[in-house]
Amino acid sequence: MGIAFMKQYAQSGVEIPVTGPGFSFDQDVLGAIGDAAIGVKNTAQWSPDLDNEANKKFVETFKAEYDRIPSLYASQGFDTANLILAAAAKASVKNKDAFRAALKDSGFISTRGDFEFGANNHPIQDIYVREVVKDGDTLTNKIIGTSLENHQDAYVGECKM
Repeated sequence: MGIAFMKQYAQSGVEIPVTGPGFSFDQDVLGAIGDAAIGVKNTAQWSPDLDNEANKKFVETFKAEYDRIPSLYASQGFDTANLILAAAAKASVKNKDAFRAALKDSGFISTRGDFEFGANNHPIQDIYVREVVKDGDTLTNKIIGTSLENHQDAYVGECKM
């Protein structure tokens, strides 16, 4: 429905800018939306053009393997796998308490850049404003700003963890 909405919105002639969540304008759906997505602003914790070494290597390797730009889901999956591997190098998965502590203090290198967990185990991370652009023949997102730095879950103070 979101894809159809964007196409119909573009055809409507309404000139009010569209904003939305990053997952609605992720790499995996931009091809289906087409040029109707150009100019849309969205927010996410990751973008393929995020300027850190881990992300540059991830994007380059992903493109070489799959011949496409990675999505938010791909970056999260990559980060999750690396978090688990880093924690497993510090503690046995058979020792639940030790492994849980190792997850929280794994020190893994994230595609998002600096990464840590808050007291309630939600990530503390930057949230970026991205704009859908056309890069050659490919629609993608480019960072145009940072909306939140070191953002923490709003309910962390109420968590009893």
